[in-house]
Amino acid sequence: MHSMNLEDLRFFLALTRYGTLSVAADRLGVEHTTIRRRVTALEKVLGKRLFDKTTRGWTLTTAGQRLLPYAQRIESESDAAEAAVGNQTLSLSGTVRIVATDGFGASVVAPGMARLRDEHPGIEVELVTSSHLLTYNVGEFDIAVTVHKPERPGFTMTHLCDYDLRLFASPSYLASHPTLRSIADLRDHDMIWFVESMLDLPELRSAEDIASRAKIVFRTTSLFGQLEAAASGVGLALIPSFLAQHDPRLRPVLHDEVRAVRSFWLVVPARLLNTERVTAVCEHLNTTALMFGDRLLPPPHRS
Repeated sequence: MHSMNLEDLRFFLALTRYGTLSVAADRLGVEHTTIRRRVTALEKVLGKRLFDKTTRGWTLTTAGQRLLPYAQRIESESDAAEAAVGNQTLSLSGTVRIVATDGFGASVVAPGMARLRDEHPGIEVELVTSSHLLTYNVGEFDIAVTVHKPERPGFTMTHLCDYDLRLFASPSYLASHPTLRSIADLRDHDMIWFVESMLDLPELRSAEDIASRAKIVFRTTSLFGQLEAAASGVGLALIPSFLAQHDPRLRPVLHDEVRAVRSFWLVVPARLLNTERVTAVCEHLNTTALMFGDRLLPPPHRS
């Protein structure tokens, strides 16, 4: 019987974590044929099939599930040994891909990267932002920050933080339109809103009653597009406070009457739960959300 090539375990772990040959190959910087060849070699030595091919990607067989904890320990010990020989402190390394909403990604995740770099300089983060619902395809991401709580097997979901959306407008718009004293006054005002056919976030649909009271004059899928339109005087916009409250071009409107509180959720593929670098980035995101607490849920506005 041939001896197991421990290097093959690295390819086994990559396919386990990312679910497809193409994504696993991309993360390791090799051709997808290399992943398949190395996994096949490992299966031949062990005499067991380790993966089944499904419509959702490559999933572990019973034999693969038995091998997984041993492969993870070997990987961890290998990293520790390399650090010890080099007389270095064990440092987490590798790439972690985060998918987040446009606003949260740019305003909270990105500014927090400096602190993560100080703590874990070996971790490279890829931040992919989107204004639409995630499809949760295998291998799409390591961590997702989403504004809805998905009910999907194979993923773990934890509450990250709450945030609120409030009405904002530019001083020039407010000066040229009737005074806003109550929600009823919205009927005399212009509203910036989402593109109806692309409004696929259920949490925002519940706020449509606010938009229906005004005249919608401009629609866009982008929160930043809404913010810029409001800042230029197009109309009122319901924008997350963490984006708008510190923008000198905007003023709060009806903050005591109009406020929609929503949640961000942290979604991680179950197969990545024991990956140390993913765990470290999740902990970092939780700490970052706490640090940004007053921006995500600011105190009541005082005129």
